[in-house]
Amino acid sequence: MKCLLLLCLCLLPFVAFSSNVTSENPTVTSRSPPGREVLDSLGRFIEIRRSYRIGSTLGGALGGRVYLGATPNSAGPCPDGVFKSNSGGTDVRFIPYRNVGNPHPHAVQFLHINQDINIRFDTRNNNCDNYTIWKFGDYDASLDATLLGTRGGTIRERDSSWFKIVRAPQANSYRLLNCPGPIACPSCHLEGCRAVWAITMQDGRRRLALATAQNPPQLLRFPLSVNFVR
Repeated sequence: MKCLLLLCLCLLPFVAFSSNVTSENPTVTSRSPPGREVLDSLGRFIEIRRSYRIGSTLGGALGGRVYLGATPNSAGPCPDGVFKSNSGGTDVRFIPYRNVGNPHPHAVQFLHINQDINIRFDTRNNNCDNYTIWKFGDYDASLDATLLGTRGGTIRERDSSWFKIVRAPQANSYRLLNCPGPIACPSCHLEGCRAVWAITMQDGRRRLALATAQNPPQLLRFPLSVNFVR
């Protein structure tokens, strides 16, 4: 009896310690990574199966939502540019390279910070399905930028345009990063990633691109801070 009592007393601190770790610093597992899910504008986990609209969290002229639009002088039969304006925007879907979370095939999958994803517009025009997947084109020296479009986009391929979502400095905001991708660089975390910007074109529309220079003037181009509206 004394041995049993001593054993209980010895285990008591361990039980208390384990309870403290579980409640205050829960162990991160592949099934439920705490605080790692991307949230929508109302604080809900973003679900892979749903469509969302990407909105700028910057105010005034820098605000607006991302939409699929026609590019000037395009020979394509469908809109093939990724723009931002004060319109309602176009729904997008996030397509992960691998799901993170509950492995059950019928479980709801959530989007996570730093997860490798492709992005496509969720449009209802079946004739333009080949013009919905986000794809960066060639560098344009006249703009000092690489424009984001939808021509030639692919899903889960080496030549796909890969993205990650990370937290932005502003509250309740995120940044879109273009990254090498899990096929070309499976060991990369954020190495080689570049922030997606909005730049002002000659026709006055703002288009998503990879850019750096902010002048002249500074408001012509800026890194995006975004949220996601369901």
